[in-house]
Amino acid sequence: MESKIREILDTFWEDRAIPTEDGGSIVDALVAPVESLTAVEVLVDLDKITGEKIPNTVIQAGGYMTKDEFLDKLTASVLKHLTSKS
Repeated sequence: MESKIREILDTFWEDRAIPTEDGGSIVDALVAPVESLTAVEVLVDLDKITGEKIPNTVIQAGGYMTKDEFLDKLTASVLKHLTSKS
């Protein structure tokens, strides 16, 4: 399940990141709260693969500043939620 979650999150990030001249992304430079609002959209895809309604509380307050932070923290948060449900 973890690899499926990370794959969806990775694709989600890549689809929304706009490359900049230095190889970074606009998403990396955005104010974090804007990113957290965008991040909530990925829950629809996570609901489908987990078979459960993932609450928006798994999204880190304040958002995510990097792709690694998005992948690592959100994956851990989703897995923690799923574990607590079983």
